[in-house]
Formats: sequence, structure tokens, C-alpha cells
Amino acid sequence: MKLMRYSILAVAVAGLLGSWASGQSWGPRFGGAGDTFTTLVIKADGSCTLTNEMVQSRKPLESQVASWEQYSKRAEAAGSEDETTPPVVAQPAKPERKTLTNEELASKIREMYQQQSSYGRDAGQEIEKLEVTTNSVRQVMRRSFGSLKELLSEGVSSWGPNILMFEDGRFEIDTNRNLRITFTPAKERARYSKEMSRWLKAAKMKNEWRLVLPGKILSSGLPGTEGGATWVRLDSERPETVDAALKLIDAPLVITAEPGGITLDEPLVSSKLARAAWRETKSDPNLPITEAGAGFQAEPVGLSLTTIHYFPGGKERLKNHPEASMYGTESAGTVVSAKLFPPKGRIIRSVSGLRVKAAKDDKGRAIAGAVEEGDDTESYREYSYNSGEEEKNGAARVELRLGLPAPDAKTLEELDCEAVALTIGGWKEMLLTNVQADAKKEIDLGEVLPGAKLIIKKISGKKPQTMIEARVEGPAAVSQLEVKVKLSSRRGGSSNVSNQRSTTAGGKTTRNLTLQAYEYDPDEVGKKSPTTLLVRYPQDVKRERVHFKLSTLDLL
Repeated sequence: MKLMRYSILAVAVAGLLGSWASGQSWGPRFGGAGDTFTTLVIKADGSCTLTNEMVQSRKPLESQVASWEQYSKRAEAAGSEDETTPPVVAQPAKPERKTLTNEELASKIREMYQQQSSYGRDAGQEIEKLEVTTNSVRQVMRRSFGSLKELLSEGVSSWGPNILMFEDGRFEIDTNRNLRITFTPAKERARYSKEMSRWLKAAKMKNEWRLVLPGKILSSGLPGTEGGATWVRLDSERPETVDAALKLIDAPLVITAEPGGITLDEPLVSSKLARAAWRETKSDPNLPITEAGAGFQAEPVGLSLTTIHYFPGGKERLKNHPEASMYGTESAGTVVSAKLFPPKGRIIRSVSGLRVKAAKDDKGRAIAGAVEEGDDTESYREYSYNSGEEEKNGAARVELRLGLPAPDAKTLEELDCEAVALTIGGWKEMLLTNVQADAKKEIDLGEVLPGAKLIIKKISGKKPQTMIEARVEGPAAVSQLEVKVKLSSRRGGSSNVSNQRSTTAGGKTTRNLTLQAYEYDPDEVGKKSPTTLLVRYPQDVKRERVHFKLSTLDLL
């Protein structure tokens, strides 16, 4: 089959890497310049408190606040609800902004943080202390977790020893009935240790991560230990602390302690819990997987090949400067784009667990990188697709990844694939007209889901752009509700929603979401019109394992 084909040549050139050797800076980001002190306290009942103390220079923070103010004013001017707002016109350059008092800067920092939180950034954190002086700003942020499971589902990067950049964490009770915590470093992270060391020693910063457990620490891979606390401390003015910290990044870090009342029925692994939490955010119901019946079909629509060529000296230079690979080429391989069609009368809502089990070329040779039958699929990266605006036929677009075929191959003769498809038989829908009038009121959604309600927190915008901040509350099934702006423009547009993670307490699930719509009609730009929302709930939901094949994909 002839396909739209793309061939990408990824090149590593020795000369292009010279800038790294000449001293171009690179290094990890720790939330901006300044000192950071993080303390994670785990209590006997499994509840946790994460405290972050940051001390930053005042001037950079003032600049950040000024940039945020300018952005906010532009957004409000472009999308104000007030029809009397005059049009925005170009203004002459303004003199240097006035110096803020300590109280004014503190107020603006709080306002900026609250706005960021409403968009899902640092959700759940609270400013406990905010101290502004002539030269610095000290912020103390605190976040609580009800259980170890809730903590680990956030992912290690949000609460673990970030200075060491671990990618996974595991909590378990070992054979001696002690609590064992294992942090796993990112693969090949040790390759970057020299460049990181140079950056950190020049950064003029302090960083500390401290873990406090209810039981006595028996052993710890971290440099400091006392009683139930263990820690790593880095000070750029003390090079030996940098060297000691970076020695920890090339092997698992293990901490063993008396349980102190903590009980675990099974090991808790952060990566698995984070994936599960991500699936909940996607609003997919927790259904058993069944084997798919007849009716699913697949059709290839595109193919791309990515190869890497190293010019003389390029591979050696890249080896000596691994940091450059972070901004360099993608992996070599083959990507086949395809459409997966559901049985008649159904709509594919999402696709996960997509994999190529086996592949061969026109000469019967296996394609490297394809997953063979019987391999452990859990070890492979999960691919997931959410259809959003479904195609009229209910199909989903997917991407199949495998290795490069032999240079003399003419076709990909056969790809044996499988995926898990979440399909629905239809929607139960209701329209909410003129929601401006219902802002900050509880809107009953019982027509589509008994016990559910919607609270509109804020609406802003004129055509062509509308933004709505809202909250959905009710039974756990509210995670499956879809809310979108119903478009009225004759020339179309788009409506999308960004979700914060759902939270459940006292039997009630809460979702905070931000709706954004863009519709364009030259005759209506700048006009204000009532906003209508479409709320819908999926019916007849199935999760099925689909097996499909693609054949004779032309490589020439």
C-alpha cells in the first residue's frame, strides 16, 4: 500500500557540539535561582507532610511578577466580559516600573500563585509563610497527603530528593519487618555527572532534602542520619558536598528504618501508582479487559523512518558531551500511523497498551524492536490516545513504533499488533444555556448523572476566545463526565478542557477544570454572546483487547 511517507535524517556533527566544549551552560532546574530546603515527614498512620522552603533574590522575583502582570493584563484586555472596555492600542514605552513595597510584592506573589494553582500547577500546596525583605524573599510552602499511596501517586520528581533526580521510588516491608525505601536513578544519569558538577558548583545555591520517618533509621545511602531523620545537603560553596551528592546518582538509593507503626500489605511503587492516577485524570472508567469481538478494523495512513548518521568525530564528541544529546536527535526507528475503526454503532474514546507484537519485511526478516509473542508487555512504554473530537466514524488515530527495516527491504510485509480500546455506544447529553447567569451557582447535572453538579467559578472572553474555570462534584463517576463549550460560529473552531487531578473525600469526588474555546467568524469578532455548555456522560462502555494486522506497507 502506498502511504504518505516521511524520511528523517538525524545528524550528529562534531563541529556543532563545539559550543558545549567552550563553556555553554547546562544544568538541572530547581525552580529558579536561590536556596531550597525540602522536608518530607511521614507519620505512623502513613499520612505525610511535604514542606518546601525557598529563599530567592528579590530582583528576579520582582521581574517574574512584572511579567506575570503584563501577561494577565493582555489576557484580560483581549477577553474582558465588560462590553465597555475600550480597545487595546499600542502605548509608548513606559518609564521604569515603580519599586514595590514589601507588602505590595508579597500580595502580588500570593495572587500569582493562586492563579497558577487554578490552572493545576502546584495544586494542593499552600503558602504557609511569606517574608519579603529588601534583598530577598522567603516562601514556605506546605502540602499534605492522606496516605503513602497518595504521596507516591504524585511521582518521585514532586516529592523525592530532586537534587539527585531519581525517576522511581518503592516503599515496602522487608523480610525483617522493617520499612525499606528504594529510589531508582534515571537511566544513564551518571553520564551527566561531570557537567552537573560544574553547573552546581557555579550556581551559588544551597539545596537540602530531608526525610523524617516515625521509626529509627537503621541504614541510609544519604550522607546524613540521626534518629528518624536522614538527609542530603548540597552547598555550591563547599565543593565536597556537591561531589558527595553526585556519587549517589549512578545506583539505587536504599533507606531502611524501623516501621514505627507503618504497615503495608504490598509494595508501593511510585511509577505504577502515578500511571494509575494519570488514567484516573483521563476520566477512563476502571473496567475489566475483555477480548474484542468482530468489527474492529485498521487502516495505515502514514509511515516515517528516522535514521542517525554520525559524521567523523561526531560520535566521540557526543560521548564526551552527553548533555548535548538532550537537545539533539530522536531515536532511530519506524513509525506507522494508522486509523483504528470500531464496530458499527460504537465510538473509540481512548486507546492504550498499543504495541507491535511482531513485524517482518518482504523477505520474511523480523524487524528489530518489535515485541515478540510471550514478552513481558509491562516493561514497554505505554502509548495512549484520547480521541477528543471523535471522527464521524468513531475511529482513533494511533502510532505504531518499531525498529528500522533492513536497507534493502521494499515493504513492511506484515505487522501483527494489539491494543486496548475503550469504546462507548453513545452519550447521554444535556445543554446548559446562558451559563453566565448561573456563575458561582450550583447547576444540577442529574439529567445525565444523578448526584452530580457543576459550579462555574469564572467566565472570561469575547469571540473568538472564551475561557471558563469550573468545578464538578458528585459520585466517583463524575470523572467520566465531559464538559465542553458548544460552538456557535458558522466557520467552526475548537473546544478543549484541561483537568486537574480528581480528589475524593467523604464519598464526594471533585474535579477542577478549565474550558477553552476558540471559534472564528470575521463578522462576530469581539462580540459578546451567551455561552452554552454541552455536558455528556458515556453509555454502554467497554474495554476490549483488539488484535489487528497491517500488511504491504511500501518503503520505496
